[in-house]
Amino acid sequence: MVESRLLTGHLLRRRTRQQEAIPDWALLNDMQSIAAWLETRLSAASREILLENYIFAAGLWPRQILRILCDKALTGVAVYITLDALGSRSFPESWISELRQSGAHLHFYHRLQLKGLEKRLRRTHRRIVAIDGQWLAVGGFALDDEWLDAKPGSPPYRDMLFACRGSLVDRGREIFFRHRPEHLPALPAGVSEEMAFSPESWGEGRFLEGTPPASYAVRRRLLAAIRGARQSIWIATPYFNPDPVILRSIYRAVQRGVDVRLLLAGRITDHPLLRFGIQAYYQKLMRRGVHIYEYQGAFLHAKYVLVDRSWATLGSANFDFLSLWFNHELNLELRLARVSLLLHGLFVREFAISRKIDLEPWRKRPYWRRLPEWCLAQLDRWVQAHAMGQRRY
Repeated sequence: MVESRLLTGHLLRRRTRQQEAIPDWALLNDMQSIAAWLETRLSAASREILLENYIFAAGLWPRQILRILCDKALTGVAVYITLDALGSRSFPESWISELRQSGAHLHFYHRLQLKGLEKRLRRTHRRIVAIDGQWLAVGGFALDDEWLDAKPGSPPYRDMLFACRGSLVDRGREIFFRHRPEHLPALPAGVSEEMAFSPESWGEGRFLEGTPPASYAVRRRLLAAIRGARQSIWIATPYFNPDPVILRSIYRAVQRGVDVRLLLAGRITDHPLLRFGIQAYYQKLMRRGVHIYEYQGAFLHAKYVLVDRSWATLGSANFDFLSLWFNHELNLELRLARVSLLLHGLFVREFAISRKIDLEPWRKRPYWRRLPEWCLAQLDRWVQAHAMGQRRY
């Protein structure tokens, strides 16, 4: 066990050397702030806009974003948009025509495949926004009215966006164009309205790309952080369904005395049946010493992890086997003291307003409540077994 910890610590230290300095950043954790940031930055763009998202759906707020993109393209700004063909299947045909007539470059990733379960599961779930080669943002938000409380009686989703400047922006542009038919273009010439940022760094960060089958960096780094944890592992995710190796690593962390907490979606969710399947694992998790909280008042769609109050990752990846093994995902691995402090404070506040699940009352629930959970858990195991095939963990 001691040797394993030393090896993990060596891995974490060695990887840190590859990280980039972050001179300026912003962390937003509510959709009103995220929407305002997006609209402000997109409207101020003078050279280039790169936008990739899993969901871009018809609605009032998405229409407003579309109008900004078309107006910018008409003024000569290079606008590139990548959308997942499945997640954005409701993107209106009239909007496609508007974008192309304005000169924007629209690309739908991975049209649906008719053969092979694994191919059907593989989507681009990434969220990327890059403005003028100066700002880059990642997160879990979608361009959909449901995220912004545009539907009567529907609370806004709880999501997150991390925006930064510095050399990570150039790296983000390279990552964006890997899903495009074009090669990486040179940044268009033009005068930027941004002020030069300070050369001093707040900390370090780097991208974690999930690009199966070539790379599983998100899963690999999460696993290394869990195995190296000594004090705490706090995970916020709407969907918790990892593979057996990650689960065993979490259980071993609890045995080492690590405080492991899960902040999951509560009654308000976009997939009620999926929530039943996740709840089927609550009893085993709690028996092993994992603390479970269900977020109240809104749908928790943010995905972020804080380990030992010093290592953090956030972005598009859920804590489930689809994100960690099949989807194209993009997270940021961060070693910024102020970001860790903010995330710790955010976790503490959200634990306080969430429903703590206790083992004994959970075990005593009636059978009619547990039966659908058991059925969906069996279906989940079948899907994982057939999707993973003979894949070695």
